[in-house]
Amino acid sequence: MTLTLPVTTLSTVVSISPDEVDAPLSVDIDAMASAEVHWNGSLIGRNGVPGADRASETPGLYSASIPVPQRLVRPGHNRVTIRLSAHHRWFPVGQPIHRLSIGPPRDPEAYTLRHYLPTLMTLVVPACALLLLGGLLFIGRIGRSVLPAMTILVLVVVQGLIEVSKIAIPYAYPWHLARLMALTVLTAVVGLLLVAQTCRVFLPSRIRMVGGGAAVAMAVAVLTVSGLDRQALAVLVVALLAVAAGAAPATMRRDRRAAMLFVAAVLLALWACRARQDFLDTVYYVAAAGAAIALGLIAVLRPVQGNATRVPGGEPTVTLRDGARHHVILPSQIVFLKADDDYCTIHLTDGRDIMVTMTLKTVLALLPTGFMRIHRSHAINVRHLSGTQAGPGGRAAKLSSGETLPIGRTYAADLRAFVENSAVGAAFNS
Repeated sequence: MTLTLPVTTLSTVVSISPDEVDAPLSVDIDAMASAEVHWNGSLIGRNGVPGADRASETPGLYSASIPVPQRLVRPGHNRVTIRLSAHHRWFPVGQPIHRLSIGPPRDPEAYTLRHYLPTLMTLVVPACALLLLGGLLFIGRIGRSVLPAMTILVLVVVQGLIEVSKIAIPYAYPWHLARLMALTVLTAVVGLLLVAQTCRVFLPSRIRMVGGGAAVAMAVAVLTVSGLDRQALAVLVVALLAVAAGAAPATMRRDRRAAMLFVAAVLLALWACRARQDFLDTVYYVAAAGAAIALGLIAVLRPVQGNATRVPGGEPTVTLRDGARHHVILPSQIVFLKADDDYCTIHLTDGRDIMVTMTLKTVLALLPTGFMRIHRSHAINVRHLSGTQAGPGGRAAKLSSGETLPIGRTYAADLRAFVENSAVGAAFNS
């Protein structure tokens, strides 16, 4: 229900049987509004002070329990009237009244503790993981590649502390609104960081595309879904689906770790849609921490992209990434390279073809001198160039392995100059 009037008045009749007249009663309110409660025409309590405008209203707590005096309860019909106003609410809320109930008195503090105790217990997981990773980083057992995962864990812990802070802090409704917005924003930030980390491990060439798409989808979800809790849930589902999208290409290449992440993200998205708020209060913290830890461990265990080492023969190797896996290759073993969208296929002297999750331009930047791009889609190791010849669409490069690759017009002059001036070119021109 929306509160469109300066002061909204709600009224109902409560029927009480003669044998229940002596039972204690209270009016319980969870709402982003100040409230004033009347029982059979008599004022029995206020939560804040409702008013016709911002100046005359005093904000009340989000949760309040107002006891009904025994002397006012009578058998049969009892009229309950509640006056509400919400002039201090600085953000529109579709359903400011979360709960109105009349029944046995409740202890607001005990009720809040019971509600948030599962969240507090699950928060132990990211907190302990953060302490463990921080300790390992401090003593030098792990490298700084784990910092993105630790950043996610820090945000998850902060989010959890804000979530359970109601146990110790009685929020007036404007601050409760700020609390809910902070939780939604943190859910979006954690989700985007998980998406970025997933793409960094499994789909590095598409980080901006997948991350940007997730951010746009989150914005659409916030604009189209009413209620901050439901908005946070929608943002989380978008993030989980984006994580699955980031792991999907590596899953299709039968990367087991990517496949496990893909399945887990899809199942968690379905679970979130089904469980709704219960998922955010408990499962979210464990799931986000688990994903951050798993991605952090992959980042720690994988070799650094482009890290050059030397083999006994003295030739430096190059490390090329294939999702979460890495290939350590001698440049002299590469015959030619072929671009395939955001991937690149490496053709080796032993006949093997290796596909890596890197663009042709990125791979060439890691390779030493001696590699030349001859076409938009091809680059060659000039040591394996045996000559050029006329082809159906122009000139073509002949390689020692027997392959013939087209030479693009843009690159023809550079290749011609190389053939004319280099020692390799002189070798096959003589």
